Amino acid sequence: MKKFLSLLIITLLAMPAFAKDITIVASPPEGVIKVNGSYYGEGSAKVKVKKDDFVIIEVSAPGYETLTTRVYGRDDRKTIEIKLKEDVILKQTVESSLANQFFSVRVNPALYTDDPETGHRNSEKAWKLVHNILLNYVDEIQTSDMASGYVQTPYVIKSYVEAGKTLRSRITIKESNIGGDLTFQIKVSSEVAPIQGRNREESYTETTRMIKELEPLISEFQTRLGAK
Repeated sequence: MKKFLSLLIITLLAMPAFAKDITIVASPPEGVIKVNGSYYGEGSAKVKVKKDDFVIIEVSAPGYETLTTRVYGRDDRKTIEIKLKEDVILKQTVESSLANQFFSVRVNPALYTDDPETGHRNSEKAWKLVHNILLNYVDEIQTSDMASGYVQTPYVIKSYVEAGKTLRSRITIKESNIGGDLTFQIKVSSEVAPIQGRNREESYTETTRMIKELEPLISEFQTRLGAK
């Protein structure tokens, strides 16, 4: 009898715990569903959850914030809808491959002169155009040293309350002479931080997202300043 009870206990312990089927429905319908890190489908997926256990559900879709949650086997629902929140940052900013790196603009020769006798270069006209372009996008210029060929704006800061994030950008321009031509090295820095940490320098990290209002600045530099 004891041997029978022992075998019964071992058998019961070896049996898998009761599992139930739960259907996960994503909103928007193109949402990608992952269960415990594994791809399960798009729009909807059926998962098995042990009664005394849980699974980790992740739903993601372009233009929406990714949501990760736990679904427990003791949940009475047979269908669980997971609604994603629109990503405000993606809607109100733009992606830029040029963010946080210098790109070169070879200046139109009509905007500067070289004295063949002294070798002196007069780039005042080009720098005036640089300032003119910048002031279309920022209220002031923080550093302007045309003698050493360096200009930098203060940060342009914009908060996206719904997303809980702050984005800041500033423009840096350096003069160089690539191949003897007047060339400007231009960089649009773009950094993001949580709104609650926006006053702490260490909270900011680089991002490829750029404040939408600054997007035309890059092409304006290239077309108005660049060589024809």
